[in-house]
Amino acid sequence: MNNHTPFALESRMAGVTVNLDALIPREDFESDGGTAGGRLRDTISLSDLEESGFFHPLLRKPDFQRETTHWKPEVVRDLVKAYLDGHLIPAVILWQSGDRCFVIDGAHRLSALIAWTRDDYGDGEASNAKFGRGLSQEQRRVADRTRSLIRKEIGSYAEFKGLRGQDIADPQKARWVKRIGAGAVEIQWVTATTSQAAEDSFFKINQAAQPIDPTERRILQTRRSPNSVAARCIARGGRGHKYWGEFEPQIQESIEALGDEISKILYEPPHKQPITSTDVPIAGQGYNALPFVFELVSICNGIPIPTSATAKKLPPPLPEDLDGSETLTLMRSVRKSLGILSTNDSGSLGLHPLIYCYSSTGSFQANAFLATLRFAERLDERKKKKEFTSVRKDMELFLLLNRKFVSLTVNRLGAGARSLERIVDLYWEVFQLCLAGKRAEEILSELIKKSEFSHLRQFEVPSPGAENAPSKNGASASSKSASFIQKAMTTPLRCPECGAALHANSMTFDHRQRRADGGSNRSDNLDPMHPFCNSGVKA
Repeated sequence: MNNHTPFALESRMAGVTVNLDALIPREDFESDGGTAGGRLRDTISLSDLEESGFFHPLLRKPDFQRETTHWKPEVVRDLVKAYLDGHLIPAVILWQSGDRCFVIDGAHRLSALIAWTRDDYGDGEASNAKFGRGLSQEQRRVADRTRSLIRKEIGSYAEFKGLRGQDIADPQKARWVKRIGAGAVEIQWVTATTSQAAEDSFFKINQAAQPIDPTERRILQTRRSPNSVAARCIARGGRGHKYWGEFEPQIQESIEALGDEISKILYEPPHKQPITSTDVPIAGQGYNALPFVFELVSICNGIPIPTSATAKKLPPPLPEDLDGSETLTLMRSVRKSLGILSTNDSGSLGLHPLIYCYSSTGSFQANAFLATLRFAERLDERKKKKEFTSVRKDMELFLLLNRKFVSLTVNRLGAGARSLERIVDLYWEVFQLCLAGKRAEEILSELIKKSEFSHLRQFEVPSPGAENAPSKNGASASSKSASFIQKAMTTPLRCPECGAALHANSMTFDHRQRRADGGSNRSDNLDPMHPFCNSGVKA
């Protein structure tokens, strides 16, 4: 891939990228049936990529290839425009296996052109068929934005097809109509004779063009391991390509049901910016979050994760799951851990994500979430949940005042296992100091005396540019979120048992006068309460 072309750069910004993953079907890469005879073609035209074209039905993506979800709307537009203007588009690389043509490199380029011909930017017929109820509001929003951008600056493919054979007053449109008929994307063919050799070519080509981060590379290369299958199912809410499709039907149904349930726990209600409600999802934006979910599955099951985001040495992969039983076991462990963190399960602590998992400006912090999950598990394992409840309000007020502790730790140790465990230890130390009756200023003083937390001294020194001049273009989404969070979390709805903030996703209702003692179900006899406070403390 030529990295000098604007559309060759894959954006990794979640929430603003277009989901083109349904436009080229996936297939098991190992189901090759030999190479067909005859001379292979040199180019692909737009008419080849139409739904009714002869070539499009032959295209497949290998089942290990990362999802085609990394381009922004502007990059999709630029690709279509580059094609119409006759600019250089790097050749796509294909491998022929029987009557299938697998895309080794160039899936985003081909998918962007297919999206234009079919008017499907993640919400059309093919996308609906693949994702169904899994089409998130964010995916639809980005699709609408992409469609509007392209229709405004280029026009729809159907419009150009309608102009064939007509006199066209607009000279640019006239050139583009001719280009649609004459243009094509070049093809290079991988000459590998086996699926393994072709797969090796994929990783060499893609790692050279756009390096794959350690977590994503691990998912791709261990696609049949139970943690990879579980992560893909959870990330898509049990929908999308069925990496679990070879298991028995009953196992498939159980995996999909658990994936749907866990996805809802993590990502409902949908995340919005700016934040204008305390009812936020516990895990931020679910769109394009596969690497995060993979680490979540690993952590909930005691599977090592890379020590940092740039780690070269990776933990050994799990063996392939042959029948789906291990995948189910891993997913059940994730559900159990989340049940302690934030659900309506009787033992749930209902930890508020705006305290534990988001920055002061409303950005989701993955390592903070994973550390909070481990902290909740530690409380449960050591039977300390009641003691935590006794100091929870004070501890959470301290964390609200010292939000930068997480980012300082990540900056020091990197976004991996090292910083994650240090954040867990930090939360545990604050918990212990609160139990000891320490005030906020004493807690900070005690923390920075310890070598493992000495980096928190930076918190006392304002960072360069901390006081930025107001924007001339109006308040940013992060500024609006920060304003809302600061005010909303000062006076949140609080649990009457522990005094800490309540979150809508993890809330039960307690009868002030028990039903057994004659209490009614009227509103004046009900109090919203954390599930554990209701069942494990008050009970």
